[in-house]
Amino acid sequence: MSDKLNNFSIIIPFKSGKNYLLDCLHSVLAQDYPHFNILILADNTSNIDDSLDAVHALQNSKISLHVSDQNIDILQNWGRIKDLAKNEYMTILGYDDLLEKTFLSTINELINQNQAASLYHTHFNYINSKSEFIKTCQPLPTRLNVNEYLEHALNETIDIMATGYVFKSSDYDIIGGIPTNYPNLIYADLQLWLALTKKSYLVVDPRSQFSFRIHASTTKTSKDKILLDAFLVFLNYLNQLKNESNTLANIIQENGKKFTESTTKAIAHRLLRTPKALRKGLSINEMIHEIDTKSKLLGINYAPHQINSVRIAILIEAIPLLNHLFLLFKKVYKKPVL
Repeated sequence: MSDKLNNFSIIIPFKSGKNYLLDCLHSVLAQDYPHFNILILADNTSNIDDSLDAVHALQNSKISLHVSDQNIDILQNWGRIKDLAKNEYMTILGYDDLLEKTFLSTINELINQNQAASLYHTHFNYINSKSEFIKTCQPLPTRLNVNEYLEHALNETIDIMATGYVFKSSDYDIIGGIPTNYPNLIYADLQLWLALTKKSYLVVDPRSQFSFRIHASTTKTSKDKILLDAFLVFLNYLNQLKNESNTLANIIQENGKKFTESTTKAIAHRLLRTPKALRKGLSINEMIHEIDTKSKLLGINYAPHQINSVRIAILIEAIPLLNHLFLLFKKVYKKPVL
């Protein structure tokens, strides 16, 4: 075991939300481990609520702002990470998430105990918009290779977020950073963690060392099409993995059915709760057709019509009166019913 004091860069992509950003920064600046800097990626709209002025007011030399002179989207902003000058190790932190004060000291110890690993992580808690505790994450094994990580991911037996993973900056840059071909970066973090785990293995500290924030959805438009498009991109990546390794191919074929059908069920129920005028033309049957096409390439025995709740959802969608009544019902009853 080494006693090395590793240097970290904490990267925070940011658009807007001053109070959350400041809470996040205070949690980072409270670390009991001093060897880090903070890189905030923003754009020319990020100071609309004086967020950047508030960061400047902290007058902390650990913080540097990297502000684009254009209004850029999430893909463009996160795409800039690979081009930054960074310390030896890095982590990407959601601007509304919080670190425990021992996060970096725990990670530093984890690195020194497992120098051959390529990815480092800890358990975490979920919090709400008021920073109130919701629940802890699903427990992760203390060590996972890429085969084990993929199997857990396909079976949804681990919680996978963009926050809380630490890795060498050079490894991140070599693989090209987070893939930006995913709409809204949905599933992009999963591909990134698989790619980094492939380099060696993932190690996990069982103590909860950060909090991931969950917000209640307030959107007026449907994100169902975005979610489907991102899922299809990830299925393309699974096809790439399948062709790289017989072991990965077997894992995909053995667990892909559950993964694709679980996602089908989730998107079908989201669609059913969305008025057709807001769906951008997407229907449940069209969604199933798109996933079925990708599943065939993966050799997955995809059979969503055997799922009772999916069949019921298709029936409700097909009959205008049932669809209307269901939407009225969901306005007063928010819990899942299918």
